Amino acid sequence: MRALVVGASAGVGRALCEALSARGAALMLVASDARDLDALATHLRLVYRVEVQTVAADATRVTECVEKVGKAAAAFGAIDSLYFPIGASRADDRGLLGMEQVSAILNSNLTVVIGLTSRFLPQLLELPQARIVGFSSIAAIRGRKANMVYSAAKCGLESYFESLRHLTAATGVRVQLYRLGYVATQQSFGQRLLFPIVTPQQVAQKVL
Repeated sequence: MRALVVGASAGVGRALCEALSARGAALMLVASDARDLDALATHLRLVYRVEVQTVAADATRVTECVEKVGKAAAAFGAIDSLYFPIGASRADDRGLLGMEQVSAILNSNLTVVIGLTSRFLPQLLELPQARIVGFSSIAAIRGRKANMVYSAAKCGLESYFESLRHLTAATGVRVQLYRLGYVATQQSFGQRLLFPIVTPQQVAQKVL
């Protein structure tokens, strides 16, 4: 397996990298902070003896991100699996954000996933087996006064993945979408939550 993991450096993304490496997968890791990526890549190479390449790219700048990842992939080799444990939210996402903030939320939760999937889908369709995995949120189920743009982006992501399943139904591409509830990350730490919480490692094992 040669997998692209977008949003690789923390939370579910980092747990996926560990789980995939344990299975011997070669990984291309994408996140915004080069230092975090370098530290993770070094760890995975030392512990699991796997091939790891990193791409520091800002998912809110979709065209630039897709170009950087595409260029790096040309040297990495044929990718057969896409994982998108990426997303971002804001505490002040309550209907009053400016366009720059709105675009950042939409791009990091939806548009970059569409852009990168479109970039790699032609080659995935040529393979006997391939995989595209996305991560939605219970926030996509219904609108509410908080996380308005985030919820809309995740709802759009679910629609996109439903269309992907139809598109790839007669091919070797398996499309998976996971609607996550509360995950034990820095974002959820110390909060009073309505439902039980799951660890990133539990999510990764379920996905694999």
